[in-house]
Amino acid sequence: MPKLDADVVVVGAGVAGLCCAAQLVAEGVSAAVVCETPEVGWALRSAQLGTRSKGFVQHPIFQPGLNGGSWFSAARIVNAPVSFHVSPPMHILNKATGARAELRAAPSASAILDVLAPLVPFPLDELRADLERVLNVALRMSWEDLAALQRTPLTHWVAEQGGDQTLTMIMCVLAANLTETTPQVAAEHVSVYGMMGMLRGLVSGEAFVTAPSPDPWEGLLVPLGRGLDAAGCPVRRGARVEQLIVEDGRAAGVALRGGDEVRGRAVALAVGNPRIPGLLGPLASEVAAPLDYANQLLGHDACTYSLLDKPVVPLQNMTMVADAAGSNLAYLFPMQAIAPDSTEEGRWLLAAQAQFSKEAYAEIGGHDGAVKHLLDLQEDMFPGFHDATVDRTEMTHKHHWLNPLTHGPKLPPQSSEVPGLYFAGDGSTPILGIGVEGAGQAGAIRARQIAADLRG
Repeated sequence: MPKLDADVVVVGAGVAGLCCAAQLVAEGVSAAVVCETPEVGWALRSAQLGTRSKGFVQHPIFQPGLNGGSWFSAARIVNAPVSFHVSPPMHILNKATGARAELRAAPSASAILDVLAPLVPFPLDELRADLERVLNVALRMSWEDLAALQRTPLTHWVAEQGGDQTLTMIMCVLAANLTETTPQVAAEHVSVYGMMGMLRGLVSGEAFVTAPSPDPWEGLLVPLGRGLDAAGCPVRRGARVEQLIVEDGRAAGVALRGGDEVRGRAVALAVGNPRIPGLLGPLASEVAAPLDYANQLLGHDACTYSLLDKPVVPLQNMTMVADAAGSNLAYLFPMQAIAPDSTEEGRWLLAAQAQFSKEAYAEIGGHDGAVKHLLDLQEDMFPGFHDATVDRTEMTHKHHWLNPLTHGPKLPPQSSEVPGLYFAGDGSTPILGIGVEGAGQAGAIRARQIAADLRG
């Protein structure tokens, strides 16, 4: 029998994989991590500008109420030197009307509506009682009970609560802004958990937007990877997986490009959904259906990072910009205000991000059109923006951490056809947490399950 490298082989070294491995360490289960990129956390690298400025749009959510938070707990487990700033409250801006709302912590339905009412293009007086009633149902749930509604469409649930079409439309507008999409897409695809998880996290004060120092990659993911190495959990960087090894019908490790193997009693795939087919070959229906659904929704993002020599951008808060219909136009990130270690002295750094469906991306002109949309938006909002720009770069992201927010099928916790094969990415169930935290929770939850299964 080939020698085992560890009890569990974790494929993927993003937030999910690192949190999965760290939790396995905490459970006393040996793990080996296969990192297919040159370094861990590759999707969270920042844009480099000027002499030392760093722009990033992925700000890890810290949810201490969820078992201490996944990546926060992982840092404690492996004693990683992670530190972060808690960013100021986010703003939502309706570009058409100029109405602005600060997302200060609002624990109750009445407080939430006080915060968000300026963004709704008509008075809420007649609907307010019904809105508060529906919101309060979800606000009073535990996170675990809320997560159980991840397969329930938001629109269906609102109707079950007695909401009419107008109330449903308002909920979809709010969901669109929170999930960076349009009200139409929110109505078709966002789940109760997706909308209410984001609302409770970002508006009700149950989660905090953070800025690790100096950025999420160097300040969070890289230290976690090094901490795992030091804790006896080796991270094999730059190792491309060719295929899953199955022996006697059971997952037994992975074969790497070049001929090496990494062997274990179980395999956890902590990768994004698009990578799954290349690892498994022919797909069972329990895997194919979630991947087909996720691919249907797979869109594009565009990000611009502009270093300025004049303070022409007055923003002090991360800002969601919406159009008159409630569709999300962009997120704006004044880096020097929300991530104090990101920007060199005497400069101002504005990051911008927009998400597009496949159809909208093609209509706007692909990447070049999306970048032009963002730059034109910033010049329109902040006259003199172009002239003040002394350095600029662009970036796109393959992974958007949005799978848990939709009501479509998800990957199962483990394969029913191949014992010992587990799914630990943010496209798997059960889900908990939002954004980067949701990916970390997917890995940590799966690690606890694997540890229990291996103990028998």
